[in-house]
Amino acid sequence: MTSFLIPASWAYADDLAPIPFDPEAAAAMLDEAGWVDADNDPATPRVAQGAQFAEDGTEFVFTLYTNEGNTRREAIGTLVQDQLAQIGIRVDFQTIDFNTLLDIMDSQTFDSIILGWRNGYPDDPDATQLFTPASDVIGSGSDFTSFNNERFNELNTQAKSLPGCDPAERAAIYGEMQQIMQDELPYIWLFATNGMYAANSIDGFDPYPSQMYWNVDAWSVAPP
Repeated sequence: MTSFLIPASWAYADDLAPIPFDPEAAAAMLDEAGWVDADNDPATPRVAQGAQFAEDGTEFVFTLYTNEGNTRREAIGTLVQDQLAQIGIRVDFQTIDFNTLLDIMDSQTFDSIILGWRNGYPDDPDATQLFTPASDVIGSGSDFTSFNNERFNELNTQAKSLPGCDPAERAAIYGEMQQIMQDELPYIWLFATNGMYAANSIDGFDPYPSQMYWNVDAWSVAPP
């Protein structure tokens, strides 16, 4: 994934290149940011030396939560833990009760979490709920990363109120918003899942993406 919009969206910026997997580049960026491998041992965490938001000597360690029993998210957490360990970042990966996880998320008292959003159709790329200050409300808002970019906010408002609502013009606006997101990364987008529908001997079966039952009142079963 390169975007907060799913690839099936009409506003998806399909020209946005994925960020490559490059451990050497990541290590160099950490060095530049003041997180160094002080003992030349990748098995131990990097430590702060001139980092912007940590005292010198602070180990690069953080907690990653997801909900227990979700095998896909548990696998993702293990991969994150293993891959970051290779560049000197220690991840305390924990699986916890789902409701407890939501409480932590809503209270904005976490280092990082693994969760997913479901986008239905008709597709609405409006980002107000997830990525604007209007929704950065502790205890109830969905902007729990406290993302706030002035240009992004302006574009989001513009895209919702564009005179004439031309889809191509709106898509261009959302394209710039997606570039801002990739530059700042309040989330690390992972993947979108595909849904598959099948039916046998049902007349009128005509599903939309994420809306299989939209016309269920028109379905009928052919007699054997």
